Amino acid sequence: MNTKNIFILGIAAMAVFSLLGFAAAAENVNDDTGDVWHWTWNSNTGAYSWMHSTTNRPNIDITELSYGTSGQQIVLTLKVAGTIEDSEKIVYAAFYNTTDGTYYMTYANGTGSCMGISGNYTSFATGNVTVSGNTITGTINMLGNGAKSDFYGYAYEYTNFGDTSGEWWGDWAPQDDSPWYGTESDNDGGGSGGGSTPGFEILLALGAIALVVALRKK
Repeated sequence: MNTKNIFILGIAAMAVFSLLGFAAAAENVNDDTGDVWHWTWNSNTGAYSWMHSTTNRPNIDITELSYGTSGQQIVLTLKVAGTIEDSEKIVYAAFYNTTDGTYYMTYANGTGSCMGISGNYTSFATGNVTVSGNTITGTINMLGNGAKSDFYGYAYEYTNFGDTSGEWWGDWAPQDDSPWYGTESDNDGGGSGGGSTPGFEILLALGAIALVVALRKK
């Protein structure tokens, strides 16, 4: 076999492995509609409740969450049953964690953010977020080729947070990441779910990124 044929076979093999890698590094999560949860509390009466929302909340009702790779970039996508809303009281977020790093996408009040940080906190990347109709898409450069360790998203709508009362609605994908998955109680009830409460990871990521930036300036 001459050198030219070996080169062509090598290119073909690389293309096949690239396609296989893309398939392995992609996931699509379909989420039910009508599964938005509603939480309220009143410190004056000592009452709180969590239950499935009795009102339709299509703009935060997640229908699909996915991630994939495009070249050397991670693509995160979140879709809702209604329309992505530009509101300071609504937050959309997706998290994709690997053995090499953490990536997240957020959108609220007309502003999107897509960032990633390596597992050892020595490098980070920023990306782009676009919105079209019912879909948010975040694109960010890959930080290594680690395997997936966690993947989830959520949409929250906040209202009426004060000193004595509060109220919000939320949907999670996959559904078993809901903090109350599999339980439902109201009127001063209680319960806990099978998944962790997502959202706090973003604070850790932002803190780590700020530390990297500060060290680079020295």
